[in-house]
Amino acid sequence: MEKKGTDSSKVTRSDKIDRIVANKYLGILIFAIVMFVVFTISQTWLGPIISEVVGSWIGTFSGWVETGLTNIGTGDFLTGLILEGVIGGFGAVVGFLPLIMVLFFLLNLLEDSGYMARVALVMDRYFKKIGLAGKSIIPMYVGTACSIPAIMSARTIKNEKQRRMTVLLTPFVPCGAKLPVIALFVTVFFTDASYLTAIVYFMAIAVIFLAGYIIKTLTGANFDEQEDTFLIVELPEYKLPSIIRALKVMLDRAWAFIKKAATIIVLMNAIVWITTNFNFSFQSVDPSDSILRFISQPVAWLLIPLGFGVWGLAAAAVAGFVAKEEVVGALAVIFAFSISDDLEVVGIEATRQILSTTGGLTAVAAFAYMAFNLFTPPCFAAIGAMNAELGSKKWTWFAVGLQFGIGYFVAIIIYQLGTLIFYQELGIGWFASIFIIAAFVGGFIYMKNLAKKGEGLAKIG
Repeated sequence: MEKKGTDSSKVTRSDKIDRIVANKYLGILIFAIVMFVVFTISQTWLGPIISEVVGSWIGTFSGWVETGLTNIGTGDFLTGLILEGVIGGFGAVVGFLPLIMVLFFLLNLLEDSGYMARVALVMDRYFKKIGLAGKSIIPMYVGTACSIPAIMSARTIKNEKQRRMTVLLTPFVPCGAKLPVIALFVTVFFTDASYLTAIVYFMAIAVIFLAGYIIKTLTGANFDEQEDTFLIVELPEYKLPSIIRALKVMLDRAWAFIKKAATIIVLMNAIVWITTNFNFSFQSVDPSDSILRFISQPVAWLLIPLGFGVWGLAAAAVAGFVAKEEVVGALAVIFAFSISDDLEVVGIEATRQILSTTGGLTAVAAFAYMAFNLFTPPCFAAIGAMNAELGSKKWTWFAVGLQFGIGYFVAIIIYQLGTLIFYQELGIGWFASIFIIAAFVGGFIYMKNLAKKGEGLAKIG
């Protein structure tokens, strides 16, 4: 009986492609180009076209509801709650759903084609420098959809140090819930610079390396003697990806997003609307005298050196810890805009005007605010997943503290340095920011010296 085998010495078509795609230098460049194309298609070309259609549907539905409420003589409170608190905030979030769906569709095509396995191979040598393995790219890729399953998928990494590092760093990947935040600020403040969406994701990679270096330094972790320093990954043959499978994954994730928006987001938007329009005596008041203003003002003071020390922006950022999509929903309710109703230039300009005047945002401050919401701790559910996977309250508190510190530091650098470079002037809270940055650097040096002695954060390991 004749036996068929595979000639391992034969150079296949995939091998020839891998010499370029998996090259340690060209691989990074190709990955950057591929991601740029993906984000351009999803955020600039196809995504906005579908979003405009969805936005018109939401606007039509809102009009029907308003007519119905008027016909039955609904009071001002219930009308405002439904139209502004529920539909307005919900629509602002769901209006960006097509951009997310197109992104998921394209990323799934890349995975199905066999390309993502090559990305893991290319990133392995760089990830090892901060204690990660190439296989850590898988949870981080999953994290582009949702941080919770991404964090849980890190349990497949056998090395405890690598697994812990992956859990700590994965939340820095902008998930699907954060994409509406990116889309809102890029669309409104950087209309002709949609390539910034791709830049934001590469900025996230830089933040991951920064955070990895900080963790490695402050905990005194030694990753040079890991028992599994080699990446073993199967490189499948390149193939045409399945359109049907990609559509199914896209629809499944879209439905999960809608269910979340229809429950947590609607509830949060209702709460935000009530607390924005009433005082503690439940009297209808101007937002400047509202419950939400009173609660969020102390947080706003801490955000002044970051360029967005306004109570409404602070309140939206706090609401984002329930669900990151709620940042957009809360902003729509507090500042009374709905970008999802109309993605035409007039709608964008009107929203920019509101956030610039009432919110006091410059383009640089808007970018800093976006970065702050992307790199501070994820939603509470993701924090719970981190706690479960880390199995230690100390590590969980360290993770949350690190994420707050990174998000705050990145935002303050973007705002203060950006204001100086682009506007040739000092940003608000300039002198306070110098003190804060000095405190960050001084604290890092101090904790680094403690770690060298096996003290400080080195003890939590």
